[in-house]
Amino acid sequence: MFDKLAAKTASFIRAKLSSSPEVGADLLAQSRAARVGHRLMQAAIMIKACEGALAVLVLLALAAAPALAQTPGGSIFGGDSEQLGRSIREIIKWGRNILFLLGIGGIMWGIVNFMMEKPWSKQIIGGMLCFMFGGIVAMVQAFAKGDSVNVDTSFSGN
Repeated sequence: MFDKLAAKTASFIRAKLSSSPEVGADLLAQSRAARVGHRLMQAAIMIKACEGALAVLVLLALAAAPALAQTPGGSIFGGDSEQLGRSIREIIKWGRNILFLLGIGGIMWGIVNFMMEKPWSKQIIGGMLCFMFGGIVAMVQAFAKGDSVNVDTSFSGN
């Protein structure tokens, strides 16, 4: 039974695709835009052919959502309300550290390119921007935790 349904569906889709606008073979051979446009028209016909089935699937998914929301189960974070906050802080800390490492890598890449007499300014600028953004994130994170950022302006060296 499934084979008959699959065969009918395939023949239906082939019939729909064969009804797509004809484009000359010489135009398709010469123009990339014509090939892309032809493929996009075929994709639109395929979507149009599957439109009914997609609508039924979306309707079933939307109808099931309220029932799934009512089912009892464990909480996502295991009953710990602070888990989400700690997770976000940890992700921000990892992102800041990755930015610093990218800054180091970008500046090293720029220095190597400078020594090899290749273009180097974009790598240096990218590395400095990674350092800058990582520093801003670190400062905002310190302010959010209630810490102060101490800046030594005495330059005494002690």
